[in-house]
This record gives sequence, structure tokens and C-alpha cells, in this order.
Amino acid sequence: MEIISINNLSKSFKKKKVIENTNFSIKQGEILGILGPSGSGKSTFIKTLIGFHKPSSGEIIINSEIINTKTKNPLGFSTQENSVYDYLTVKQNLKYFSKIYQIPERKKRINYLLNKLNLKEFEKTLGKNLSGGTKKRLDIACALIPDSDIIVFDEPFLGLDPALINSISKLILELNSKGKTIIISSHRVKELSKICTKLIAIKNKKFYSLNKSEIEHVYN
Repeated sequence: MEIISINNLSKSFKKKKVIENTNFSIKQGEILGILGPSGSGKSTFIKTLIGFHKPSSGEIIINSEIINTKTKNPLGFSTQENSVYDYLTVKQNLKYFSKIYQIPERKKRINYLLNKLNLKEFEKTLGKNLSGGTKKRLDIACALIPDSDIIVFDEPFLGLDPALINSISKLILELNSKGKTIIISSHRVKELSKICTKLIAIKNKKFYSLNKSEIEHVYN
């Protein structure tokens, strides 16, 4: 069953077109990898998908509803810039997002994520004092607060060591095994090839659906 439809989507900033006439769909339970080099439009697409940017033309439909900047978006998301507040502790960050999403049983959900993302020992540490890897784990925990059926990760492996990349990859697969639909944007071919069930590459503002064996041909 299709859970997301991208229909004739284009996005421009002033006169610069970043995404051009894009069409594809995402089925429930898929792990979609969006692959492209820096500056290719991955983050622009993600921010349009989650409602941060308004499409210049076309539409995004999620669960049969057209998404725009005024719509309450049903996605959980972790952006490249991260959502962590530097002057809140780890636990306070999670409390803040649990209030925004109006999560029932907040204490239970927060404790679950502190343990799941190995953040318990940092719960009283301010965001500004976290290492890059720990801050990324907190950002992912914040994305998981609402327990959404669709979760979006923008460059989740950027700047991380191999051990943490492996840990996050396992978490994504575990979430998917519980029925979550996952969307990941990244420039890391190897990691996406390992965990994604569907791959889309961006080249020259266009989106191309790929078999894993076709990736090298698109970028050569």
C-alpha cells in the first residue's frame, strides 16, 4: 500500500531550481534511501517532505492528505542540522519534544528512549556539552518521541565513527521490523545499500529509482 506519493514536485529558491518535476511513491514498510552528493537537493527534498518548505509546484500526499507548511505533519524526523537545544539537558530536550507532540505517558517514553539510545548516563548533561555522536543520538531520540509510523533521517551518518554508524543502522532496521516506514537521505552509498529496500538517486535535479547494481552508473 502506498503511504506517500510525490506528484510532479518542483522546488526553487528565487530563480534557482533545486528539484524538478519529481514523481515517485513510497510503500508502507519500505526503507527508502535517497542518495546524492552534497548540494544535490537531498536536504531540500527532506525539508519539503516534512513541511518546512512549501513546494514551488506539485504536491506531497501522506496518508491521503496533501502536505504543506500549515499541515500538522505525521512524520517523525531527524534533520541534518539537528533539533537539540544547547541549554537544555538531554532529559529536558526529550521532555520538551514530548510536550510539543502531546505524548501520553511521557515519563515512560522518555525513559525508554534514554535507555534505547544509550543516553541514560548523559541525562543531566547540557546539549552544548555533548560530543557530536551523542548529540546525534539525542536528535534521533527526539525524532522518535512521537512514535510515528513514518520516520525521516536526513544525513544520519554524517561525521560519525563506524561503530556509531553501525549502531544507528541496526536501530533503523529494528524500527522497520516493527512496521515503521523509513526515509533516509545520505551521500554514503555503502550504508544505504546495506539497509534500504528501495534506492533513489538525485542527479541534475532529477530523481532516479535504482537497483543497487545501478548506483555506480548514475554517478559515473
